Amino acid sequence: MQKTKLLTLILFGLLFTNLSAQDDGFSDDPVVEFDEARKFRLGLHFSPSLSWLSVNSSGYSSDGSKLGFAYGLSTEFYLAKNYLFSTGVTLNSIGGKIKYEGVYDVNGILFPSEVKQSIKINYVDIPLTLKLKTNQIGYISYYGNFGVNLGLRYQSKSDFEYVDFDNIKKSDVNTSSDIKFMNINLVVGGGIEYNLSGNTNVMLGLTYNNGFVNVLDAKTYVLDANGKATINNEGKAERSDKSASANLNFFTLNLGVYF
Repeated sequence: MQKTKLLTLILFGLLFTNLSAQDDGFSDDPVVEFDEARKFRLGLHFSPSLSWLSVNSSGYSSDGSKLGFAYGLSTEFYLAKNYLFSTGVTLNSIGGKIKYEGVYDVNGILFPSEVKQSIKINYVDIPLTLKLKTNQIGYISYYGNFGVNLGLRYQSKSDFEYVDFDNIKKSDVNTSSDIKFMNINLVVGGGIEYNLSGNTNVMLGLTYNNGFVNVLDAKTYVLDANGKATINNEGKAERSDKSASANLNFFTLNLGVYF
């Protein structure tokens, strides 16, 4: 899987280099209405999402998905008439649910318990993608895009449920220190654009973001013979030297307008 992702990145880089080297002149086809003087365009978008954590650590497992949303500004630069480099800034709220053997704190005293954790992470996303568009057919053009998305975490909060203690819950706990600052996703998507008038288009699309770096930043618990978290003689939970690991994946429904 890692080799496949690396190969995709290499192909993306080669294609981008090849397109950048092409002549910047656009087609003179009189059938296609297109302002050849344009070198870039701006857009606004809103994207509902469905996200989840794919867990890679022993003793941890995925426990469900979360609904989220993103919104922001898009900027697209024309490399050729039907090829665009797309970037921008997006505020993204995504996450996932996991469960594992952890501990519950009762007035400073720790007890082992199965823990269900629902994580919400807020990122500033910077997409770097290549968009390939068809010529306009009537009022509609179709596109596909792929590349990478860089996410910079600025906040994370979690809800906890402690199964061994009658499902006691804690909400909105600040867990930013347990989430790594940077996330990177491979991006694959497509959709349609509908021309309203002149250079104004509305967009509808679907994008899959496949995370390929670990987003968790915490050590796993040492488990005893019963598979429960180990509490040492000092009353502290023992941690292993292994990091908990999970990749963050999500689908987004992209709604936007370009000018």
